[in-house]
Amino acid sequence: MIRAGAGLAGGVLAFGIAPAASAAAADEPGAGPGESHDLQRALAEFVRDNPWAVGAIGELYVDGRRRDRGSAGSRLLNGRGGAIPTSSRYRLGSQTKQMTATAVLQLVSEGRIGLDGSLSEALPGVAALVRRAGEITVRQLIRFISGIPDFFASGRLDMLDTTTYWRPIDLVALTTDMPRTGEPGEKWYYSNTNYILLGMIVERLLRATSARGSAPSPRVECCRPTSSA
Repeated sequence: MIRAGAGLAGGVLAFGIAPAASAAAADEPGAGPGESHDLQRALAEFVRDNPWAVGAIGELYVDGRRRDRGSAGSRLLNGRGGAIPTSSRYRLGSQTKQMTATAVLQLVSEGRIGLDGSLSEALPGVAALVRRAGEITVRQLIRFISGIPDFFASGRLDMLDTTTYWRPIDLVALTTDMPRTGEPGEKWYYSNTNYILLGMIVERLLRATSARGSAPSPRVECCRPTSSA
C-alpha cells in the first residue's frame, strides 16, 4: 500500500552512525563536539544537492542512544509550510524491509514456507503477473536477486500523488510488461516489488492460520535488544 500526506513531496529520513571511537561519549547528554554541526550540515547539503528532496530529517545515534537530531528544507513544496520540526513523525518507508524479511524467516523456522520454495507455490495468484514465477524462490526475493523489475520504474506511479490507493497486487501488476533485470538468482537489483511480494506471502500465510483457528505466528522481534552475556 502506498499513501502519503496531501501536499507533501516526500519526507526523507537520514540516519547517522557514529564511529566506535565515539562510543564513550554516548553517556554524555547532548551532541559531542562538532556532531551537531556535522549532522545539520549533512542534511542541508542533502536537500541542496537533490532537487527532488523537499525536506530531510535525521538523527545521530551512538550505541543505541540518540546524540543529536536535525532537519533541513521545508514541510511542503516550494518552501511552504515552514521548517520541519526535528520531533516530527515520519513514514518508516523501506526500513520495514528488514522486518518483513524477519517475519518471513520466522515462518520458515516454523516450517510454514521454504526459502527455496517457488514464488508460484507461495503465491499461486501472481503467476500470471510475474514471469518465471515458478523459477523465482523466496530466498531470491529476500536478497533482491529475483530479476523482478521495480514498480517505481514503470513510469505509471506518481510518488507525489497523495490520493491514489494502490493495492499490493496492483503494484505487482505494473511490472508485468517491464523487462526483467536479470535471470532468477543471477544478480542483485534493488526492486521494491520483491518486498511487496514477500509481504503478500506473509499476509496469505497468516490469513490461512486465522481461518483454521490456530494460534497466530509469534510477533516479529527483529529489533529486541539482546544480552551480550
